[in-house]
Amino acid sequence: MPQSHPNLPDAIAAVRGFNRFYTREVGLLRKTFLDRPWTLGEMRILYEIRNHAKISASDIARELELDAAYLSRLLSRLVTKGIVIRTPSETDARLHELSLSDYGQTIVNAADERQAALTADMLAPLSAAERRQLVDAMTTIETLLGKRRASTSEAGKQ
Repeated sequence: MPQSHPNLPDAIAAVRGFNRFYTREVGLLRKTFLDRPWTLGEMRILYEIRNHAKISASDIARELELDAAYLSRLLSRLVTKGIVIRTPSETDARLHELSLSDYGQTIVNAADERQAALTADMLAPLSAAERRQLVDAMTTIETLLGKRRASTSEAGKQ
């Protein structure tokens, strides 16, 4: 049975320890992501563009809580490399809608396949019951921390 952390300092130490473990375990601190020439930040932005039609840079900045200047520099590099296409919005002249080029789609698809394979390798040694336990724990983390994000997001709209 896991040790409980009833007081805030112990809970903080436990969360920080888990964060260090997990970032190392999934390779988030490496210079490139999934042994590809792209950073985690770039891949995350490409994922958002692929999965949201007519998304703008401001939408991405808001969703990922990114600094607009940082995002702008990153998007400029992706456009220059022929990965992302910027198209003026038909409804708002101040905005550009972002989409992936065919090359960008190929990059994201390959990264998805690589990440699925690496995740399968990580999960393969676990029994079905252990995988269920892991997924349940992740769902719990997402649910509990998502409550804070949802309430913060709602407070910002008022």
